[in-house]
Amino acid sequence: MIAVILVGFFVGALVGMTSMGGGAMMTPILVTFFRYEPAIAIGSDIVYAAITKVVGSMAHLRQKTVDLKLVRRLAYGSVPGSLIGALSSGWIRGFLVNADELLKLFLGVAICLSATVLAVSLFFDVRHLKERLHDMFRVERHQFIYTVLVGLLGGLLVGLTSVGAGSIMLVLMLVIFNTSTRKLIGSDIVHATILLFTSGIVHLFSGNVNWALVMALLIGSIPGVLIGSRLAGHVPMRYLKIVLVVVLLFLGGQLVYRFFR
Repeated sequence: MIAVILVGFFVGALVGMTSMGGGAMMTPILVTFFRYEPAIAIGSDIVYAAITKVVGSMAHLRQKTVDLKLVRRLAYGSVPGSLIGALSSGWIRGFLVNADELLKLFLGVAICLSATVLAVSLFFDVRHLKERLHDMFRVERHQFIYTVLVGLLGGLLVGLTSVGAGSIMLVLMLVIFNTSTRKLIGSDIVHATILLFTSGIVHLFSGNVNWALVMALLIGSIPGVLIGSRLAGHVPMRYLKIVLVVVLLFLGGQLVYRFFR
């Protein structure tokens, strides 16, 4: 378990410095390098992430950097979406012979999607694209519907793969809303807490949670997040996120490649 604690520390530090990438990195590492069953890795990662998000949520609520109306609208889509995703994970394991391989494929695709979304936000100026999308899809008029759909997509991804609560949903929220980035991040963290607890309960009752693994991840990640948060102002954020994109593409690509080889 010492190796798992060290991995938890590394991923926690990266999350503390960049605010994203935790679920997208942790689950594939557990599957690829520690040989945990995909369902156990996903379920344990969701429960561990839910516990860590509580601390961040309390901090943002105290700082009043949370749009509770936005959180509520996202939850309208994400809560049922996460339940469907988590139940689908159990259904796949119960009815398909190659269930673990399919879960690895879904996980790999979700991670590559997360890395792609992050790369687009890093390397392209999306401000003009955002204005065009707002006009084309009449975002201001149909904001409620789009918010619920983003929540639904994030819920499905998290429930099925544990990936998507951070980078994918946050980038989509940045496209839809003109609210300050700080408030969007706070709202995303509070919403992710609700989302992760919802899908975590399903995984818990499905027997997909290894509590020894959860505790080892918490022991490593909590000091990692604290140290990473302290270093955030002293490390070039752009280069860190480029490293994150490369690592995510490598991990996700490995899982997809192994399915098709």
